[in-house]
Amino acid sequence: MSESRSDLALAAALRLMDPLVGLLLHEGVSYSRFANALKASFLDAAEKILEAEAARVNDSSLSTLSGVHRKDVRAWRSDGQTGSRSKNLGPVMEVYARWASDPDYCDGPGKPRILDRAGAPVSFEELALSVSKDVHPRTLLQELIRLGVVRQVDSQGKGEKLELCADAFVPKKGSAEMLQLLADNVGDHIATVVNNLQGHEPMLEQAVFADELSAESAEALGALARQIWSNAFREIMREGTKLSRSDQGNPNADQRVRFGMYYYRGRVTKP
Repeated sequence: MSESRSDLALAAALRLMDPLVGLLLHEGVSYSRFANALKASFLDAAEKILEAEAARVNDSSLSTLSGVHRKDVRAWRSDGQTGSRSKNLGPVMEVYARWASDPDYCDGPGKPRILDRAGAPVSFEELALSVSKDVHPRTLLQELIRLGVVRQVDSQGKGEKLELCADAFVPKKGSAEMLQLLADNVGDHIATVVNNLQGHEPMLEQAVFADELSAESAEALGALARQIWSNAFREIMREGTKLSRSDQGNPNADQRVRFGMYYYRGRVTKP
């Protein structure tokens, strides 16, 4: 018997869940807790589908499309459809990105400069204020240090010096920010694939695969991938910063973009 499209979609979703279930169990999230929380995701998606089709959105239509019991639909709607709550990393991420890519804060080869905390024409304080006037530079610095992407360096009595100490915005292992990046990055990656599967205007989503490699060869490809990412990151950020500035005040500037790259290595699993 040939599999239906829904069967294939379910199989693909379950394959995606394998590493996520491992993460959930490691973090103490049981099946029952996850299954109960998943109802809100189904209802949120069902509501968006019905609205896109200009169909009536009520308890009955939501329950029919999602398969969630009507009493749970009523509870979800009465709670205000709160959805997911995410921490806003905006100013912190933008300070990091500017420092890592803007020619004003990088040397000739594109390596981020060591900055004075304040006082110099090109300083961390000046950078932070150029990003946000609403968040004090000290607050942004404390957060960047806490995340492990900025550190204080020995200034030999010449004032406080700061160094960007990460090749990418990867907060400390196990932090809440790492989980937020998981949701943001992988969420948009999956949204890209879904967009393409549903026949909308295609978005970039490509990968290459190689197997039968030694550990040394896999490590060599990983080093190459990191170098490619470093170059791509700087180029995208320079252009993104320029376009963002030119679009300021444009009432039609309602789009967002995420550009990413990943590298994974592991043992070949036998069928």
